[in-house]
Amino acid sequence: MGGLGSGQRGSKKTVVESCYSIDTSDLKQWNLLVPGITGRTGSFQWRRGREAEASSSASYSITMEQHTGRLRLMYSTKSANAKLDYTVRLVTTECHLGGVRWWFICPLSRNEVTCGRRVRKLYLLGKYFGCRCCHALSYTSCQESDNRVYAALRQGLDYDGFGDPSGMSLGQLGFALKVVMAQRKRRDRIGRRRGTSTTGTTGE
Repeated sequence: MGGLGSGQRGSKKTVVESCYSIDTSDLKQWNLLVPGITGRTGSFQWRRGREAEASSSASYSITMEQHTGRLRLMYSTKSANAKLDYTVRLVTTECHLGGVRWWFICPLSRNEVTCGRRVRKLYLLGKYFGCRCCHALSYTSCQESDNRVYAALRQGLDYDGFGDPSGMSLGQLGFALKVVMAQRKRRDRIGRRRGTSTTGTTGE
């Protein structure tokens, strides 16, 4: 369905770990992705921290055919003071070793253009469930890595500052490469502002 608004965007991306989500692998584990199911109902429940009771929930009704399905979501949001009721489509793709893999079709849209991405997970941000791209979500690990890169740039650390590459682990090499690429992008931006570019130049 079209017309669902996409995620909220801010200066710093929200991380997936802070969002409620629904996962096709969970639906499969609960035997809900079985062709022939018609209007089976239930609810998704999420917990925060160590609370014994669910802190939030969403009701659902699911109908499955051979290669497609429809998941109707019904829930309320206190932050938006709204009651939501909409349907998310499910589709399959064939696996190389046989069988099929189920995907959600992201229901969000922007500028009247429906996303339509096939995704395993949908995340709740704002009022609607949608894919990570539409909600502009990041991962905590990525943000922590970015913060380390920015800190290295502020310290003026360059590749030579990491020591002998042969003694680095794969993680250290990856981090060093991120710092070098960030430095190059920064120099290119400065060069463009001055009317020159450092891309492709070599040092003495």
